[in-house]
This record gives sequence, C-alpha cells and structure tokens, in this order.
Amino acid sequence: MAPHRAFSFPLSYTEETARLPPFVVSKKDLSKLRSCEAFRIIRELLVDQDDQAFCDLHCNDCREDKDAWLLQRDITYALILPVLEIHRHALQIAKALLGNRHVFDLELVFRGEARGAFSWLQCFVMEEEDWCLTKGCPGCVVSYIIQAEPTIRMILVACRMSSSLRQQRNTSHLPMFDFWSQVMKKALDEDPFWGPGLWKDFEARAMALEKGIEELVRQCVELAPVAASAAEADDTPPTSPTQHFRIKAASHSLLAPQEQTHCIPGIVAGCWTTLLADAAEAKRLGPLQTASSSPLFIRSSTS
Repeated sequence: MAPHRAFSFPLSYTEETARLPPFVVSKKDLSKLRSCEAFRIIRELLVDQDDQAFCDLHCNDCREDKDAWLLQRDITYALILPVLEIHRHALQIAKALLGNRHVFDLELVFRGEARGAFSWLQCFVMEEEDWCLTKGCPGCVVSYIIQAEPTIRMILVACRMSSSLRQQRNTSHLPMFDFWSQVMKKALDEDPFWGPGLWKDFEARAMALEKGIEELVRQCVELAPVAASAAEADDTPPTSPTQHFRIKAASHSLLAPQEQTHCIPGIVAGCWTTLLADAAEAKRLGPLQTASSSPLFIRSSTS
C-alpha cells in the first residue's frame, strides 16, 4: 500500500497542518501566471462552473490564504487535465474493443508498460474521482495532494508532461508550470511526515508512470482505427468533440515514429486549447445558457 500520512499521524495533527496552503509560489512565478491570459481565462471558467464554498476548517482563513487555496486548486486542475484525458481516451478505446461485458479486463487491451499505466490510472481515477474533478472545498483539494503518495505521483507526472510543452511550437500563450515540481519538492521536504530524502523516490515513481503513459498513448494511436471500426460495427453514437482532447490523427492513421515522440506535448497543448475554446464559448453564451449547455461541463472529463 502506498504511504499515507494519516496512518502515522492523528487526525487532529493532519487537520492542523492542512489549515495553511502547503505550497509557496514565488513572486516571480506568480507574476508570470497573472500575466498569462490563457490561465486567467481558465480560472474564470472554473469560477463560473463550480461552487467556491470553503469547508468549516478553511472558511475562517484570511483572504490571502483563500486566494492562495484557489490559485493552487486551479493550478492543480489545469495540470492534471491532460493526464485524465489520456486515461479517458484509453478507456474509450478499451471499451470499444472489448465492450462493457469485459469491463474488469479492460487493461488487457494494452501490453507492457502501457497496461501498467492504464491500470494505475484506472484505479486512481476510480478511487479519487472527486479530487480529480477538484470538487469541494479548494483548501481540502489542495491539502489532499500531500496526504498520500499516489496524489503526489499524479501531480509530478502532470508537471513533467506540462514541461514537455517546451518542445511544442506556438505554445507561448499557454500557461507553463515548470516551476511547480520545485514548489512540490520544497513542500514535501518541509512536511513533518514526508521530510527531506524522499524526493528521489517520488521522482523515480513519477518517471516510471510517465514512461508507461507515453507508451499508452502510442498504443492508443495504433488501436484507434480498430476501435473506430468496432464502434461503427456496434452503431455506437460518436462522442462530442468538446468532451475530450484530440490525439492528432488518432482516429485516421498511425503516427510516424518521429511524430510519436511529440504526442505528449501535443496532447497537453490540445487539452488547454480546447479548454480555452470552451471558456470563450461560455463567455459568449453567458452564465444562464452555459449552465444548461450539455457539452460544456468541463469537470466531467473522467466520466
């Protein structure tokens, strides 16, 4: 079982340490985020889509702390979205190939490291669905990150995938979260449960999962034409293009080997570009129409 701080510390201690934001964003990085129009739009969309209510533990926090909780919650959502969409796409392909009759054997569609990554993501999303959707109190969502190793691993993988955007052209307008892994490291080193000395182990686990996810994406690209044919044979209605990212050419042809190396940054850029398009559409429709517009529920990405 993955390490979990609640097994070693009393609940009261865990609550006490969860009263303050665990992550500290430097003025330089905060300034960059605030100057990023894309991130500002994403934050506005999250505000419009969700209840910002804080729980009893965090409702009396000062305005500065509440702003920090909200900022870190929004960073968390933007970071993990591409990982969740990869899982979503892989799940759709597995279901198309095996059908719901084999719902407990979906990982068998994939092989090697891709199978391990799919199984890990499947278990994680099922167990942490609310956290993946960043539902509930922003303070609880953020403080939960360092409560157990799996959530730490998820964020570190997301950080590594976000950093890959540097390989992609025409992405200067998108938010860059290169700094977040070091923010995580500092928070974990100073945490009384984790402490210094575990960072290399965290990184090694994240790198292994990232490698498996990259292989999962490659196998999804290979299997997509077969899955599309199976879906057509079953007369399955098409999925709305606004509900998930587009793996470039996934439903049309196999990617050339040199293109496969750029899959991950393309997916990250595609996720955020789609999210920005949804935000623009939400702003155009207005809050009343947005609430009743079925394709626009961005927090349903894991459903």
